[in-house]
Amino acid sequence: MANDIIANSVQILLGTVFGGVALAMLIESLSPLRAEPKAPLMRWLNNIILSVLGYIILFSMAPLVSILVARIMGLEEVGLLHRFGIGLIPSFILTLLCLEFIGYWLHRVSHTVPMLWRIHAVHHSDVEMDATTSFRHHPLEHVISALVFVPALIALGPDPLVLLGYNVLHAAVSALNHGNYSLGQSVDRALRFFIVTPDFHRVHHSAEQRHTDSNYAPILPMFDYLFRTVTQCTAEQQKTMPLGLEYFRERKYSRLDQLLLMPFLSKFANSTTQGR
Repeated sequence: MANDIIANSVQILLGTVFGGVALAMLIESLSPLRAEPKAPLMRWLNNIILSVLGYIILFSMAPLVSILVARIMGLEEVGLLHRFGIGLIPSFILTLLCLEFIGYWLHRVSHTVPMLWRIHAVHHSDVEMDATTSFRHHPLEHVISALVFVPALIALGPDPLVLLGYNVLHAAVSALNHGNYSLGQSVDRALRFFIVTPDFHRVHHSAEQRHTDSNYAPILPMFDYLFRTVTQCTAEQQKTMPLGLEYFRERKYSRLDQLLLMPFLSKFANSTTQGR
């Protein structure tokens, strides 16, 4: 059965990515937190196409393929999890913690190193936040992620089933926590110590730099709490606070061509906001 699951891993990942976004879009259409922006269709389409160009292929498939290649070549024996014979559930927990730790610091560094910020800023340039914002990553960002995560995965040597489980969880949480809705004050308060909620992550998309440079965690907020990078805004404040960046706010910057060119635009050099 495990072999069948791995053989259909691409379909499972694609189903999770698009299914998660579809679910989040349904929820936000029924109970939106923020006023719905005008004419969102083209923005949605451009975000999705951008994702097709990079996110699905490089972030979801490349690590899994790398582990499979390592197994075919007999390299899986160098993995720490394989060497110590750790079972699937403990292996999943250790893999989750390791990849979340790496993801937290890669995300944080992407906000401080100018060249990395130029690439990552494409994600933050969305002046509204909904489920499709989870798709809005420049293809170069996926290349950088692969260069960081693949060596770590080969060193860990998790079972492909464990890695697939992590990718499915990551895709689902990313789709759901970008949604334009709130889980409610009591539910959010209970969950935000264990998983990144929409209200927790939306603060990270604030146009105000002190909020943008906080709440970095992809799935587990524990590293934000541990390294004291948590900031908070109430759901009421989040209804009206400006999202995106203090620059690239014109509608044209949501076009696909502008999203692809954005890291190379001189506007970064001319901007004094956000100190980058």
